[in-house]
Amino acid sequence: MIQIIYGELQLYNFYPSLNINFPITGSFFNPGPYSGYLTAVFPIALGLYFFIDQWKRDDITPFRDLIKITAIVTALGVILVLSVSASRAAWIALVISGGFLMFFRFRWNRRFLEALDTPIKRTIGILLGLAIVVGVGTGLYYLKKDSADGRTLIWKASWEMIRENPLTGLGFDRFQAGYMESQAAWFRGNPNDPAASLADDVVYAFNEGVQLMVEQGLFGLGLVLILLFAVFKIRGSLENPEILIAQAGLVSILVFGMFSYPSHILSIKICGIFYLAILAGRSQILVDWKVDQYGKTVKGIFVLLAFFVAMIAFVTSNSLYKAVKEWNYAYSLYHGGAFAPAVDGYEKALPMFDHNGEFLTNYGKALSMAGKHKEAIFILESAKKYLGNTVIQTTLGDSYMALGKNEQAETAYQLAAEMLPDRFYPRYLLVKLYASTGAWDKMEPLAHRLLEKEPKIPSRAVEEIKTEIQDLLERIPGRWTKFEPDNL
Repeated sequence: MIQIIYGELQLYNFYPSLNINFPITGSFFNPGPYSGYLTAVFPIALGLYFFIDQWKRDDITPFRDLIKITAIVTALGVILVLSVSASRAAWIALVISGGFLMFFRFRWNRRFLEALDTPIKRTIGILLGLAIVVGVGTGLYYLKKDSADGRTLIWKASWEMIRENPLTGLGFDRFQAGYMESQAAWFRGNPNDPAASLADDVVYAFNEGVQLMVEQGLFGLGLVLILLFAVFKIRGSLENPEILIAQAGLVSILVFGMFSYPSHILSIKICGIFYLAILAGRSQILVDWKVDQYGKTVKGIFVLLAFFVAMIAFVTSNSLYKAVKEWNYAYSLYHGGAFAPAVDGYEKALPMFDHNGEFLTNYGKALSMAGKHKEAIFILESAKKYLGNTVIQTTLGDSYMALGKNEQAETAYQLAAEMLPDRFYPRYLLVKLYASTGAWDKMEPLAHRLLEKEPKIPSRAVEEIKTEIQDLLERIPGRWTKFEPDNL
C-alpha cells in the first residue's frame, strides 16, 4: 500500500519520479520492476480478501474486518497503478494469479466439469479458450509491437548461447557477459533481420527460463522444475488458504518472469523466497523427512551458519558502503568532466568491485578519457569477463587507436558495430580510424553508407556525425566534390 501511495504521489507531481523518462516508478528505477513488485504482492491482498472469513485462526479474529478492508483497498490500488504503468507482463501475471485464486475460492473446477459434461461441449470449450488466448495475445503484441519484437530478438540470439552449452550453461550470472557477442553473431548470420533497428545493449534475457537455460543449462532448469513440481503438489484448501496464496504469488512471479527479469529485483526475490518458505513449512515431504529425528541438530547447524553469515556481513557491509559512496562520487566527477579525480575515486573502490562488470566499465572509460590508455585496456579487458556491451568495445577501440594499435582498434569498433548494426556511432568511429590511417578504400564505402542512412530517431548528434563524415570524404586524395546521393 505504501508503494501504491508513493506511485500515486509521483503521478500527481507531489514526489519526483526516479526516472525522468517515466512519470511513475515507486521506489524503483523504472515502471517495470515497480509493476512486477506490485504484481508479486497482489495475490496476498486478493487472497486475504477472499479467504479471511474462512481462515480458522483465533489470533486474527479481532482484526478480520480491518484486514479485509486493507486487503481490498490494496488490491484495487495495484490495479489502478498498473493501469498507468502499462506493463503488459504485469497485467498478464495479475490476471492469471488472480484467476488462480478465484478458481479455488469459487470452486470453478466443479462448475467447469458440470458445464462441460459432453465431448462436444469440452471441444467447444477448448476451442473457445484457445481463441480467447490467441486474440488477447495478438492484441497485447500489437499494443507494443517494437517491444515484443525486441524481446523476440533477444530470445533468438540467446538460443545461440544455449546451443553452445546446453547441459551446464555459461555459469551463474554469465548471461550479461556473453549475450552481446552472441547478438553480434546473430546479425552476422542474419544481416537483413528487420529487428536490427530494435537492438540495444542487453543485460537481461527478459525471460527467466531462457536466462536460466543460458546460465545453468538443462541441469539448472531441471532442478527448478522439480522444485516447482514439489511446491505446487502441496494441496491448499479454504481452511489453509495460506498455501493457495503462496502458490498464487509464485504463479504471479513466474508469469511476470516470462517477459521480464524478476530474479534481478531484490524485493521480488524476497517475495519469492517468502512464498517458498510458507509452502516448505506445509510440505509433507519435507516435514516427514526425519526432521523430527534430527530437529535439534539441524537447528543448531543453521544457528551457527546464521551467526557466521551475520558476522561476515557486519564486517564487509561498512567497506561496501564506503566503496559505493566512492563509486557514486567518481561517477559524478566523470560526468562533470573531471576525469583524473574520477579515476582516483574509482581506484579506491576497485578492491570491492573488481568482479563487477558495470563498475569496471565505468572505471575503464574514465581511464581512457584521462589519457591512461594502457591502464584502460587492462581494466576494460577485465570488464569483458563479466559484462558485454558497445561501451566497452568502443572505449577499447579509442584506447588502442591512441596507442597506435590500429588493428586491435578496428576489431573492437567492428564488433561494436556488429552488436548494434543500426547505430551510427560505432561505424562513425571506424570511418575516423580509416581516415586517420589512410585506408580510403575501406573508409569511402562505409562513409557513403552512413550518409545515406536515415536514423530511426533524428537527432543533432547524427547530423553532426554526417557533417564530419562529409568533411572527411572531401579529404580523400583526388576528390574535390561534395558527396551527393545522385552521384553514387
